[in-house]
This record gives sequence, structure tokens and C-alpha cells, in this order.
Amino acid sequence: MAPLGPSIADTGSQYYTFRVFKLASVDTQRHYKVWVAVPKKPAPAQGYPILYMLDGNSSLSRVSDAQLRSLNEKNPAVLVFVGYDTPLPFDLKARSFDYTPVARDAAEGNSMLGRGRVGGGSTVFRSLLEQKIIPQSEASLPIDQAQRSLWGHSFGGLFVLETYLHSTQFSHYFSASPSLGQGYQSLVDDIHAQTANPATLTLMVGSSQPARAGAPPAIDFSPQVEQWVKQGLSVSIVHYPGLSHGAMFGASLQDTLNAVSQ
Repeated sequence: MAPLGPSIADTGSQYYTFRVFKLASVDTQRHYKVWVAVPKKPAPAQGYPILYMLDGNSSLSRVSDAQLRSLNEKNPAVLVFVGYDTPLPFDLKARSFDYTPVARDAAEGNSMLGRGRVGGGSTVFRSLLEQKIIPQSEASLPIDQAQRSLWGHSFGGLFVLETYLHSTQFSHYFSASPSLGQGYQSLVDDIHAQTANPATLTLMVGSSQPARAGAPPAIDFSPQVEQWVKQGLSVSIVHYPGLSHGAMFGASLQDTLNAVSQ
């Protein structure tokens, strides 16, 4: 991975102001950088909607002022890019830990360790997100807490799914190409067991191309979603025909940005 160049947060925007803060994990092993983009357009009476995006370094690198202008013409959301204190697009070891639950399949969990990455830290990261990142991001801002959204891709999509099950902080969840095929398919069973959840969940899936060579095929979510809707859950699915796992990052991010600013 090559270091990222200047982002819109560095060059400036006609439509948003940016502020940045940093913090560390409780064990000081992971270091975060968070960019908060606030619309220059005045907030509506109920406050701004707000979108939290995981893999914030790479997410921010894909946003242009032309897109921010388009959002500004609608009902622009506050944008929070939750990243790591690195010049690279991703901190692979940190995100592997932060975004994955403890693997219930021991073999799959060990395969992650064999790739030099330790998983199982999603509960710890979720506490940091809810107790530190959200309050600091929203401090002094007029926010419509009924319109707080969370987006993530791959392992980030996995974290979004698990957070949908275990958090009340967000009203809308956007899970893009969640990496369930790497030992985490039990999350599907957990959603089956739900009887009520007031939040909305949008699954964003491309073709059935696996996330990595040798990985199990992607889950067909269509019958799952039908069942979840019958259970009374507000779940929908958006298909992206022909898009690979990697291509889903940018495509799902752009659609989520537009969705939360409608």
C-alpha cells in the first residue's frame, strides 16, 4: 500500500469544514485519527443527520468537493471518518482486531492468526466508539440523534452487522460486503433470533466473488432478508451486479453518502 496524498480535509472544501482529533485504545496498542466534516449549510430544526464511516483514511480519500457540493444541495449530514493514525489507506492489523468479533469457529480464528493478525476486539472497539468517538465527534454540534448512521465494508461490514445486534446508538446501518465467510456466519443466526429492532439495516452486496482466494463463497442474503422482514425487522438489500468485493468499497460508500443526505 502506498501512502495517501492530501485529502479534501487538507485542501479544504467550499461546503464543509473539517476538524480532526486523535485518541488511543485503552491498551495503547491502536491509535486512531478521526475527521469530522460539518456542513457549512445551517442545520435543520431537528439537527444534522450524521454518518460514521469505518476505514476512515480510505473513506476520506474517496470524497471530493464536487460530491460534497452534491450533498450540500440536499440535507447534508455531518460526516465522521473513523480511521487510524497512519498515512496508509488501511491499518490492516488494527482493523482486523477492531472490526471482528471473537470467532466461534476455532479453525477460522486460527487462520486469521496465521496471517499475522489477531481478531476478536469488536466489543472493545465498540465501547471506544460509543463512549469516546461519538461524544467527541458530536460535541457542540446540533445533531439529530434519530438519524445517526454507521457504514463499513468487508471486516467493517461485519462490525456494522454485529453492532446492529448489540447497540442502540445508531438508527441506520449500512453493511457492505460483510466478511461472514471467514468464520462469522453465526451472526446470520443471531439476526434470525431477533424479534424486534427499531433500526434499519441495509445490506449492500456485489457479485459472489469471495473476499480472498480460497475463501468460502459469499452468502446469498436474499432469502435471509425475506425471513428477517417477516420477523418484522427493517432490513433491505441492494445488489451491485458484477462488482467485486474490493470494488464494493467505493460504490457502497458513495450510495450511503447520498442516502443519508436525502
